[in-house]
Amino acid sequence: MKVGIAGSFSAVNSHVCVLEKIKDVAIAGCWSVNGRQDMATELGSGRTMKPENIIENCDALIITDPGSFYYDLATNALRNARHVFLYTPVVRTLPEAFHLMKLGSEANVILKCGRTGKFGINGLIKNIPDLRHISMIDFQHSVELSGRSHQLFNIMLGDMEIISRLIHARNTSVKAKGICMLSREPDVLNARLEFDNGSAVNYYCNIAGIKNENLMTILLKERMLSYDLLNNEISGWYINRDGKNSENPIFIPNTRVEISDYLFDDLSAFFGLIQSGPAFLSINDNGFESFVLADRILEKVSKTLVQFA
Repeated sequence: MKVGIAGSFSAVNSHVCVLEKIKDVAIAGCWSVNGRQDMATELGSGRTMKPENIIENCDALIITDPGSFYYDLATNALRNARHVFLYTPVVRTLPEAFHLMKLGSEANVILKCGRTGKFGINGLIKNIPDLRHISMIDFQHSVELSGRSHQLFNIMLGDMEIISRLIHARNTSVKAKGICMLSREPDVLNARLEFDNGSAVNYYCNIAGIKNENLMTILLKERMLSYDLLNNEISGWYINRDGKNSENPIFIPNTRVEISDYLFDDLSAFFGLIQSGPAFLSINDNGFESFVLADRILEKVSKTLVQFA
């Protein structure tokens, strides 16, 4: 399979390194936009090309960066029945996201979003007997204020990707409130998400914290797990209903779970879907659900925003 990669120089290089580990994949070319937003330069040859020319020798495209050129490239690829792997920042609005999904459905090709967050949760998932038993998640994410600007949406987007991997259900309700502590933009928010399978998520994000924290508490059937995403440590307890000590909870000691190469996992899954036969993926499977959830939270926050700045 011939694959093209478009994005920043660093992003292209990281994806090339991963693709070299995947069988039956050949890199057709790599392109990056510099200055002009209607042309891209092919890395290595220096040739400039338009979106419609890049797709000619590719069966699939990987698009890593936002910008009008990259969005046009995605739409051209889908219109010409090319498989597309991209990241949700490539789209700027929900209408753009739904437009890409419509094109993918019409062309019957795979359109898949990669994870923007840097936390792999494969080790956590392996410690959950059945994801369908998740009834509630308490998710707290604090980012230490260190003089650097942190875009709330991008941080929240990575967190929603984790939620979407754990809860495979349709979101039915979003309630959220935001506060401006240091600027005119919200830097603290609280949200509650409810899903049609009865599960719920209490989410807290603070990008003006005094220390970094990324903690989850997951309530399952007869079991509670706590997970520290920064240290990859899992702990918790479950109720043993067998024997005489049925009322005593059995504590699980802290366990450090394995860290997987999330980029390799994402790209391998993408090509696995292609090889299993072209088929349109629903919003719950293609990765756009996290973008929709983050957008809905910010929409609610905008209506309830409290400004102390």
